[in-house]
Amino acid sequence: MKKQISALLLLLFVFAPAARAQEPVDNQIIARIKTEGFQNSQAMETLSYLTDVYGPRLTNSPNLKAAGEWARDQMKKWGLENAGLEPWGLFGKGWSVKKYSAEMTEPQYVNLISYPKAWTPSTKGLVSGKPILVDVKSKDDFEKYRGKLRGMIVMNGKPQTTRGGFAPDATRVSDAELATRAQSISPGEPRSYWDEEREWEQILARQREIIRFFRDEGVAVLIEPSARDHAVVRAQGFYDFNAEDNLPAFVLAREHYGRIARMLEKNIAVKLEFDLQTVFHSEDTTGYNVIAEIPGTDPRLKDEVVMIGGHLDSWHAGTGATDNAAGCVVMMEAARILKAIGVRPRRTIRIALWSGEEQDYFGSMGYVKKHFGDPRTMQLKPAHAKLAAYFNLDNGTGRIRGVNLQGNESARPVFEAWLKPFNYLGAQTLTTQNSGGTDHMSFDSVGLPGFQFIQDPIDYSTRTHHTNVDTYEYVIEDDLKISSAIVAAFVYHAAMRDEMLPRKPLPKLPPGSADK
Repeated sequence: MKKQISALLLLLFVFAPAARAQEPVDNQIIARIKTEGFQNSQAMETLSYLTDVYGPRLTNSPNLKAAGEWARDQMKKWGLENAGLEPWGLFGKGWSVKKYSAEMTEPQYVNLISYPKAWTPSTKGLVSGKPILVDVKSKDDFEKYRGKLRGMIVMNGKPQTTRGGFAPDATRVSDAELATRAQSISPGEPRSYWDEEREWEQILARQREIIRFFRDEGVAVLIEPSARDHAVVRAQGFYDFNAEDNLPAFVLAREHYGRIARMLEKNIAVKLEFDLQTVFHSEDTTGYNVIAEIPGTDPRLKDEVVMIGGHLDSWHAGTGATDNAAGCVVMMEAARILKAIGVRPRRTIRIALWSGEEQDYFGSMGYVKKHFGDPRTMQLKPAHAKLAAYFNLDNGTGRIRGVNLQGNESARPVFEAWLKPFNYLGAQTLTTQNSGGTDHMSFDSVGLPGFQFIQDPIDYSTRTHHTNVDTYEYVIEDDLKISSAIVAAFVYHAAMRDEMLPRKPLPKLPPGSADK
């Protein structure tokens, strides 16, 4: 009998570490999350307010301020605490359109499909005349046009005459592509917040040179073609926020732009008319994020925080539905679900809706610098040691299919367990690959575990991203519900586990920083 007991104790000793290593999953809580999220969802109602009522939400515009106040008040109604608008730093002037018109009056009348670029100043009354077609890509092209453009309507760029292709506009990630991502053993080319920052600064420098040239040459109106097919207008804006730094500028549907350009090449008389009235808002040039919490309850862990977020700001041609009201809705809905089912998280759960993302992660980076540390110096603050994780969503309406690990392989077994209850909904892929282009990069830049979910692309890159059709109609209700439940499960388990999520080593200082 003693030998049998000894053998049993030996087996228990051998297998105990494996048993302890198994990541716990509360399936009862997940069942309640699914029931609340799938049967009582408020996602589409929240989406309608953020888009139909308060869209578009250009940074520091009156609409963004109103959307932030509404989101704050709504989360208070749901029972979240400490809800408010938190300043992150100086942004600059807001901007909005009072009215505009863009027309071809000769040789036939056409109401041109177009949108003004954000932060463009008003025209000086009605601007009318024959346009001139130029092709200025860099300062090397300036001399060809110097002294020839004063008072002119200038079309910059040759029309694209090829179709975008015959692939479907809307797709889901294929099983083969997910398998390829899952099998990756490298995060990919080393890429950081600073890589993106350098590239962005170079792009802006070239754009500013060209805009300054056109402005100094006295151009009356600048026109650019949209980069999308099917009369979809992809309109962004200037990145200088003062009227005197810019000039009146429009993006035209490529079909209308191409027609005008081809007639000019045939020496057919074309007459265009533009009238634009815009407003620069300088009453409050501070940028704000929307913050709310479900406070932690564990005396030992309540000061630690699990964060979720997405950016609330948008561009202005549509109502900012897929970019990124959808991500904000998912995060708000995840928080609502957890409050509705009455969870008592051990750690504090904090939601953040960022502003200034479209201009370069301003809101999230301002928050990170304020609370966690400065990535340029790696001078870290005490709260840096208290952030368990940050989860971000910002790639359109598509449902969550997994997680980009950002090279954090230690998180793989944890997320694998958390995704398992959602495998049947297509969420099961973990890839070590890096992802960029949104607010998790701000957290990653100071060595915090920040993650962007893998999403089905749907028609984000082909239709809705920064375009006039980024509207409520292009959001898929079931995808929002599924993503909300997954985020709720992730944030709940991150808030309940004994330890915070594992971290990567701290990043190296960016180029040009003093390594002290």
